[in-house]
Amino acid sequence: MLKPTFSKISLAVLLASCSLAQANFAHANTQQNQIAIETNQALANETYTLGVNAYLWGSTLVRMEQISRQYTDLSQTQADTSYRGPLNQFGHARRLSSPADTDMPTANRDTLYSSAILDLSQEPLVLSVPDVTDRYFVINMFDMWHNLFQYVGTRETGSLAKQFLIVPPGWKDDGTTPRNLNIIESPTSKVWLWGRTQVFGEQDYAAANTIQDKYTLTPLSVYSGQAKKPVKFKSLPPRPGKTDDPLRFFVELGEYLKANPLPERQQALAGQFAKIGLTTDQGFDRSAVTTAMKKTLIKAIEDGQKIVSAQAANPGNLEMKDGWVYTFALDSFGDDNAMRSLIAHPYLGGQGPKEAIYPMAATDAKGVPLNGQNDYTMKFDGEPPVGSFWSVTVYDAKSKLLVDNEIDRYNINDLTDINKNKDGSFEIHFSSDKPKGSEAQNWLPTPDGPFYVLARLYIPSKEVLDMSWTVPGLKKTN
Repeated sequence: MLKPTFSKISLAVLLASCSLAQANFAHANTQQNQIAIETNQALANETYTLGVNAYLWGSTLVRMEQISRQYTDLSQTQADTSYRGPLNQFGHARRLSSPADTDMPTANRDTLYSSAILDLSQEPLVLSVPDVTDRYFVINMFDMWHNLFQYVGTRETGSLAKQFLIVPPGWKDDGTTPRNLNIIESPTSKVWLWGRTQVFGEQDYAAANTIQDKYTLTPLSVYSGQAKKPVKFKSLPPRPGKTDDPLRFFVELGEYLKANPLPERQQALAGQFAKIGLTTDQGFDRSAVTTAMKKTLIKAIEDGQKIVSAQAANPGNLEMKDGWVYTFALDSFGDDNAMRSLIAHPYLGGQGPKEAIYPMAATDAKGVPLNGQNDYTMKFDGEPPVGSFWSVTVYDAKSKLLVDNEIDRYNINDLTDINKNKDGSFEIHFSSDKPKGSEAQNWLPTPDGPFYVLARLYIPSKEVLDMSWTVPGLKKTN
């Protein structure tokens, strides 16, 4: 019997087939590895995108909840410029800030601040305001998304005494509510009241303080006579999470979402974030986050913060003229979450344009940065067209504080005794050294380095709102 044999050709074909199979297998592995890499990268991109969007959307809520705790923390001795107060009670700044007061960057020199954090989940509260007929005042109501949902004051509700019942979302009247109360339903169970009371210089503190003392908050049960003993409110719990946790933002956001039910239109957006462990009912589930996801989410928080900060230079949010920057969206953000977050951080408490406009200039009329090494002039054809008052204030660009100077003048406003021409026009002179002659009466001191200027226009006219009247630019004179 003949033994089976392989020819040299058959052996070569077999070896070639084996090599081809190995090559195909290696190629398949390479393709699978490449697909796996691309898939992992796509999933990482999704995690990053969700993380950035969650930051832009949720950072306002986290900020406002943090402010609620900060502004009710009285564990340290408070200065008389502080407006902190116990939960459900007002705190009042009793005097205007000076350069020595560092607790309020870009503080105004026109009004005294008042603040109150309300927790309506414990009980509705009655806000009472007195007759205020000799000056401007306003109390803004902000929800925990920094929506300014109600104005109380000179422009919106008038100068006569009134009472407002502030209630949580979904509250139902049982028929026993006193009829004299104006009912205001808050979108969230916590509310920040932010008040401004005009003060006519330091000699007017006593009169302004008396008005502040008449802003009162009363539990509904006490106001209606149903409470048999004083109401004792629970304090707010401390911030959740640990200080050294790089994902603490998500921990806080998750807890605050539990306490702030979302309107229906926001629920679809929030539903996406379950993929990164964040839900509105369970909070932040750290076990759903892998090590790789954790690194990606940390990066998302960092970049989200940069995006928010950049909104101050986003042309889509601003109007610019003669070196002045205007924004008209401080109470109407819509779905611009990045802008909302910006306002809730460095511009916390800003009002809408019908109440006040705050143009800011960090450059002169030609776009060159302002610097106290130079002298500048602003020329007004007449008083700014406003329904209440106006002011121009200088701040040190490095510290964002008022500028210490030899005449203790930090702003010029409609009450300042300044020189005017026969036709009502006038000039404001900016310099680090006191001018000589008549210019000194209209002098607004600057630091010897970079500075910026803030104009405040309270109850602006139609000409201001449509920018047919604008703040004069600063012109270099040396």
